[in-house]
Parts: sequence; structure tokens; C-alpha cells
Amino acid sequence: MAFRLSSLFALMLLVTMACQNLVTEIDPSNLPPLDRKLVVNGYLSPQDTVLAVSVSGSQTVLGQIITDSVNTVQNATVVIASEGQTITLSYDADRRVYTAQTRQFPVLSGKTYTLQVDAPGFETVTSACTVPASVPVSQLVLDSVQTFSGEGAEPRWTYSVRAVWQDPAGETNYYRVAGYGESMSRVSRFPTAHIDPTDPTVLTRGLIGFGRLEQFVTDQNQDGQTLVSTRGEVPLFFDYSFYDDSTQSTYTGNAPFSKPLTIRVSVLQTDENYYQYHRARQQQRQSANNPFAEPILMPSNIEGGLGCFAAYNRSTAVLVIN
Repeated sequence: MAFRLSSLFALMLLVTMACQNLVTEIDPSNLPPLDRKLVVNGYLSPQDTVLAVSVSGSQTVLGQIITDSVNTVQNATVVIASEGQTITLSYDADRRVYTAQTRQFPVLSGKTYTLQVDAPGFETVTSACTVPASVPVSQLVLDSVQTFSGEGAEPRWTYSVRAVWQDPAGETNYYRVAGYGESMSRVSRFPTAHIDPTDPTVLTRGLIGFGRLEQFVTDQNQDGQTLVSTRGEVPLFFDYSFYDDSTQSTYTGNAPFSKPLTIRVSVLQTDENYYQYHRARQQQRQSANNPFAEPILMPSNIEGGLGCFAAYNRSTAVLVIN
């Protein structure tokens, strides 16, 4: 028995030595220098009331791991320009982004906007995007199913919705579909087995799930046709957050939605940069826990840096279920 154990130990030692011989350690000083780059993300839309651009530094392969809070570049100069007009964005320490009010610098369909970001220790980066036209949502198609959780229980309705819109002919178009439901629901301030009539009625909201990749649509092979989105599932529980003056406390949680239920679905017509970047991000998230997934190459239209500066135009349709 001792001989078998000794033989096994010797075999494991040989295997370990063989594996070590396959590894070659390289002195980091012999590797080429890797400079950090600015990572810039900003999206323009005529429907937004605030211009917002995030600026951070890239994380090199070698070196100390940097957290998001330290990674944010707070001393950058961020300038957006269009047709001879410029605006310099100010740093918002609470949200860690550079912002400006759109009333000072309106975002308009068909216009091209340029971005320039300067920061000490980094190369100047630039980018440009053109705001696409708005494509109205023709209609929302609702589907519903009634379910029963048990004898004597109140039936529950589950809903799904599709957006329908007309694609403009003769041009390549990119879209993203998003939406949410909202309702005024009675929620409890304390964990109880019943609903107290004195409990507050607050606004609750739940994101409608159109799928990670299915939410992105192009008119490839269907130019000029009526487009229909994938089915968006309305969640059974909506989130809420409210402050109660009587208890001087903030309450958060989720609760079943109530009727009337309001469903809002938006179709974003995006430029190609927005579409490619956000679709790649969703692909990256979808394969994050799969060790066998192929790496996703993130596109970038930031000259001299990384990230995305893009534009979209949003149209929204509303459906109320009583």
C-alpha cells in the first residue's frame, strides 16, 4: 500500500513539474507600456431634458485594479458642438457624469453633433453622431392570460405586448424596443398578512421584458415593411419606493400591480453606433457566466479612446387596462 502511495505521489510530482515547465514567467518591465485611455459614453435624444456624458479611465491588463469611483475622471473638459454652437458640460459629483440642460443646447433630428473630451494625462478624444428621425408607434397589440393559483384564490391576469410600426423605405434603420408598466398600488409599511386600508397608495413600476437581444431590430430584408416587435412580458410584481412623513422612513419593495394598469412602450430609432454598441453589451452580459462563450469585441466610435457617442429618437405609445 505504501509503495502504491509513493508511486502515486511521484507521478503527481512529475505532472506538476511538467506543467510548470510549460509556463514561462515574463518580467513586466520587458512588456511594452500600456497607456490608459479615456472611456467616454454619451447618448443624445430630442426627448431628453439633460445632456449627460460619462468619462472614466480604462483599466490596463497589468497594474492595480481600480474601482469605479476612482476610475471616474472628474477634471475633464467635455464639449459638444453643432453648426457653430458649442456647450461645455459641468461635472455632477452625485451622478459622476458631465451634464448640461438641453434647453441651453437643443438636440434636433437630422443634426450632426461632435464631442471632444480633454483630460490631464490622457489623449484628447473626439467623436460624432447624427440624430435619426422619429418613427411613430402605430399600435400596441396586447395579449392576456388568466391564471388561478389555487381554490378560492383571486384570479391573476398576466399580460404581454408587442409594438407595431412602419419602417421608412429606402434607408437602413436600427431600432430598440423598451417599455414599462405602472399602477397605483396599495403597499404595506410593515410586513403583514393582510392589506391595511390605511396603507398608502403609491406609484409602482415594472420593466417590460423584450429579451436581451430580441429588443434590437433592424429592417434588413424587410425594408419599408410593417415591423412587429418580439413579445414583451409585463412582470407580475412592480417596484416601489416612497417616503412616509408619519414614520419618517423610506420604504422600498415590490407588490402586485393593480388596475388601472398603464403600459408604455417606446420604439427608439437609433444610429448604427448605438445599435451595435448596446447589442454587444447585451451579448456580453448574456454570456458572462458561460466559461465556453466566445469573447465579445466591444465596438467603439471614440477616436483616441473607447466607448460610444451615439443618438436615438424615441416615440412612445400608451395603453391603459382597466
